[in-house]
Order: sequence, then structure tokens, then C-alpha cells
Amino acid sequence: MKATLVNQTLGQAPSITCVPSRTAFPRRAIATIKLYAERWSRRYQLRNSLYEMDTRLIEKDIGLPYGSLAEEAHKPFWRE
Repeated sequence: MKATLVNQTLGQAPSITCVPSRTAFPRRAIATIKLYAERWSRRYQLRNSLYEMDTRLIEKDIGLPYGSLAEEAHKPFWRE
């Protein structure tokens, strides 16, 4: 902050640069991988439980079109 004030008082443009630390990228990458792993794990568990249920009765009960839950159960975990 003081460097900027000195530069401004001398009539120069402020020259503050933001240099990311060397550990910022790996931490963000690991956090992103964890996020995807958690998301995929939830989808995998949900689709496995849907696969084991009688989806026709559930669809009839809540008013979904026939086959929509079975289609969801057969999707790979990485697809949304």
C-alpha cells in the first residue's frame, strides 16, 4: 500500500501486481477434485438405489412419465 502511495505522489501509475503463491494452484486443484468426487459419489449411490427400487410404482405415485426413473438409474455417474 505504501508503494502505491509513493508512486502516486511522484506522478507515476500504481504498479501493484498480484503474484499467486506456488501452493495456490495445487490447493485449488485438489479442492476441485474433491468436489467432483463427492458429487459423483452421491450420483452413484442415488442411481444404485434407483436401480434397486421398483421405479414403475414410484413414477406412478409421483406422476412422472413411465421410464424416466429407469433412464436416470442407467445413466453413468459422471453424467448430470
